[in-house]
Amino acid sequence: MAGFTLTDFQQIVAKCFEGTDGGELDAASVDNEFGDLGFDSIVVYEIAVRIQDDYAVAIPDEDLDDLKTPAAFIAYVDARVPAAN
Repeated sequence: MAGFTLTDFQQIVAKCFEGTDGGELDAASVDNEFGDLGFDSIVVYEIAVRIQDDYAVAIPDEDLDDLKTPAAFIAYVDARVPAAN
């Protein structure tokens, strides 16, 4: 699998939080800040940890602080994800 997409992000959210399918995150909402979507910093951290585990992408804390929206997160991971995982 190449790249990291909105669908991949939705699947990570679903894995982190049982009872949601991540579908509330769609193309229309990816530019909204996490706080506006109801995600606090702990939630964002949990998503980052799952991505690091599942996709072998390091997300340093100083970079995580700058990833304010799902779109920014997806672009960051997409630029760093190995060609196949």
